[in-house]
Amino acid sequence: MPLHDYLMPGEQTRFHSTGGVRYGAKKYHVILTDKRLLLYAERGLLFKNDDVVTQKLDELQGIKYSEEGIIDRRGTIRIEGKTRMELEGSAKEMKALYQQMMQFL
Repeated sequence: MPLHDYLMPGEQTRFHSTGGVRYGAKKYHVILTDKRLLLYAERGLLFKNDDVVTQKLDELQGIKYSEEGIIDRRGTIRIEGKTRMELEGSAKEMKALYQQMMQFL
């Protein structure tokens, strides 16, 4: 199923990651809309299945950004809401996601 099948009517995309972002032990593409944060991945070699995780933006209570590494800079975003999420990816991409998410706090 394509990603647009998971968007609600009228939902506008604000950010889409170009590389993989790690959440737990899995890699996802991150999509930030005006209403939700979506983590999307297509899994499986022979039979493709969608793996989707969502977090409503109006339930966010706090966001923290940090970077580490000298040569290969990695960025981490810690999201506090109904559930806690920790996303890790390239510093450049994670910083852009963080800046977009700060508009919703």
